[in-house]
Amino acid sequence: SDWQPGPADAATHAGDEETSREQMARRLDNALAKRGIAGSIRAQLRRADVKLTVVEYLGLHVVVALLLGFVGFALRGAVGGGIGLIGGFFVPRIYVTIRQNRRLKAFNNQLADILNLWVNALRAGYSIPQAMEAVANEAPAPANIEFRRVVSEISIGVPLDVAFNNMLTRIGSEDLDLVFTAVNIQREVGGNLAEILDTISETIRERVRIKG
Repeated sequence: SDWQPGPADAATHAGDEETSREQMARRLDNALAKRGIAGSIRAQLRRADVKLTVVEYLGLHVVVALLLGFVGFALRGAVGGGIGLIGGFFVPRIYVTIRQNRRLKAFNNQLADILNLWVNALRAGYSIPQAMEAVANEAPAPANIEFRRVVSEISIGVPLDVAFNNMLTRIGSEDLDLVFTAVNIQREVGGNLAEILDTISETIRERVRIKG
């Protein structure tokens, strides 16, 4: 399903209004993000937690390519310049991919422990949002950041399933998708969510052990 905006994705300037230049950049970024590949780029930047707009990211490709092209030309002439120019276009993409993979791996490795925190909070009588807030306060990064974003979105009226979907878009974890699917089903048909999450936690922990 499509991502829907929440406070984690809104550009905020505490106490200051956006300048006309910032407004133009934001509108251009939103317009580009609605078009095929640009929307994919925005999702990748979110998953890597890179604080760049689509426009800035594309501009970075050009800057790095020109810079490496200049260095290559200075060192090896036209051939070196061409290699640097072409290679420079891939550097930002490689960087974002590496950050995305590291962040996903770190989150998946934390997920079993996160679920244990969530289960303990539910058994202590917390609601789902309150339990998620407890996770946000106790879990390490990047999990605490993402759960805090979900809690923030829920607090301003974003539906729980939409906040979950936004988090899935930013993380891209299949294990997390399983967790949120279980939570959504439990909310519709009832059941002991703490026990369900406890079972999923053991399954995820075993999968991480096998992968290791």
